[in-house]
Amino acid sequence: MESLAFSLAYALPAAFAAIGAGLVGAAAMNAAGRNPEKINDLRTMMILGISFIDALAIIGFIVAIVGRVM
Repeated sequence: MESLAFSLAYALPAAFAAIGAGLVGAAAMNAAGRNPEKINDLRTMMILGISFIDALAIIGFIVAIVGRVM
């Protein structure tokens, strides 16, 4: 049971980060289709959003590892 809890605590941040990054990318492509001249601003905001999502995923991994060790 402990192994299942660790694997879920390790896999859920990765899964939700992937879903979140996909949603950010899809929203950026939708916005670029509506307003192509703002593509540079959209790219900057997309990269910033995805980096925050990845930071949360890394925090989730660290919490899973620390919870496993203790």
